[in-house]
Amino acid sequence: MTPAVQYVRASTGLQACSLDQQALANAAYAALRGFEILDTYSDGAASGLTLRQRPALQRLLAEALSPARRFKAILVYDVSRWGRFQDIDEGAHYEFLCRRAGVAVHYCAEPFENAGSPEANLIKQVKRAMAAEYSRALSERLTLARRHMVDQGFMVTPPPFGLLRQAIDGAGRPIGLLSRGQTKASKAHRIVFVPGPPQAVATVRRIFRLYALTGLSRGAIAKTLNAAGAPSPTGRGWTGDRVQRVLRCEAYVGTYVYGRVRYSLGRASKMAPQDWKRVENAFPPIIERAVFDLANRLLDARRRRTDAELLDDLRELLVQEGRLDADLIDRWPYMAHSGTYDRRFGGLSEAYRRIGYRPARARP
Repeated sequence: MTPAVQYVRASTGLQACSLDQQALANAAYAALRGFEILDTYSDGAASGLTLRQRPALQRLLAEALSPARRFKAILVYDVSRWGRFQDIDEGAHYEFLCRRAGVAVHYCAEPFENAGSPEANLIKQVKRAMAAEYSRALSERLTLARRHMVDQGFMVTPPPFGLLRQAIDGAGRPIGLLSRGQTKASKAHRIVFVPGPPQAVATVRRIFRLYALTGLSRGAIAKTLNAAGAPSPTGRGWTGDRVQRVLRCEAYVGTYVYGRVRYSLGRASKMAPQDWKRVENAFPPIIERAVFDLANRLLDARRRRTDAELLDDLRELLVQEGRLDADLIDRWPYMAHSGTYDRRFGGLSEAYRRIGYRPARARP
């Protein structure tokens, strides 16, 4: 018996049965050809577009190229299971590396012997091109289908923190809430967003209240939430950046925005704002529009400014208040945080010096 291993792959979790079907076909091939399958390398719910997202195939190739390998052959169901690489030479390259190392790749369900004949090589190249084209066409169809569903008022992306996915039937009746990663039970069902756990919703509302109504900085809000043990998107606490993502998220006012990033053939690309698809009043809001708009005006005002802009803000505050100190700067809604002045100028005193201000306690 020739020692061999098998590689199986399914594109999505919904194709889990495909792994068993591939293994059965490989076992039948092995029994007829005198192979003993020593091990199985399985990439479940893994796209065939790249090697990067397929850890099992990466391990298999590493072992195939190792002098200490235990096998002489790799059994694969068909050419597309080996990969749907958009550059068809990539799949051929990995097969060549194995063959050069003395490990043959057998496609168990293909109508040709992978023995290097001109006919087999031609058919393999055609099959690789067909597999690549199938993925390209499928990607286009899925993109159009998702945009059509968004037009109908349904959600096709994960919900932000504080919201949950709810499956509904064709009549709009709720069926049940879906947890993270859970798929709907039927293709006929649709997904909408609904308010999430009360603690998460309360945290979102607290973030907007603290930022828009009290002028607290993003970092200070993160510290406040962490001290209170508030739930967070990742479970690892809050940071200033995570607070900002909440403040920028229009889903909290019931607006669904789709298409900021386009995923196609294993690659992500940012889209221009004019290409985004926006659906107003897509679901019940948990934040009032006036509060959301105020928070975002503050964010825009507190964007990263030049040194000259920071000093101009200090001069304006000095004119209005007649004095300057760290607490006053932090309370002023359209000012950068006092810590920003510390980092940019090496301390508030240096920033004061540049605008010609001397605090009363520093005067002789």
